[in-house]
Amino acid sequence: MLELQTALRDTLAAQGHVLTGNLSDSIMFEVSADGDEIVGQMYVADYGIFVNVGVTAARIPFGGRSGKGGTSQYIQGLISFWEGRGLSGREAIGAAFATAHVHAREGMPSRGSYRYSSNGERLGFVQDAVESHIARIENTLSEKFSATLEFEIADAVRSLQNVYSAP
Repeated sequence: MLELQTALRDTLAAQGHVLTGNLSDSIMFEVSADGDEIVGQMYVADYGIFVNVGVTAARIPFGGRSGKGGTSQYIQGLISFWEGRGLSGREAIGAAFATAHVHAREGMPSRGSYRYSSNGERLGFVQDAVESHIARIENTLSEKFSATLEFEIADAVRSLQNVYSAP
């Protein structure tokens, strides 16, 4: 689980999701034993699903000029994002609204956000980390414990992907 946690964090960083480090820091796991079965569970902050699967333009909570004047949590989050990138005051607010307009047109991630990625990817950090480390994790378990590994993550991620990225 520690190896998978590290792989998830490394993949997030490679995809450019590192501004505050909060998402990476939120990746935690626990392991429990019940008889001869050992279960490992990985946890991540709720918004990690949106980082993993993206959001279509139709689901962006921004309607343009008819909103509440920048008081939505979405706009406040974008203002905080731009403040984390070094903007302040009206600059951060302007950048937040410009970003909201792009998201409303393109969805998330936007085409421009790929410049923050070192591996050319902005989605699928969970799948990428699991796929790139599954063989090593299986070998470790097999060698040390003569155990088999079952991943239930694929179906769960696929279900969430269908919910959050559907138009």
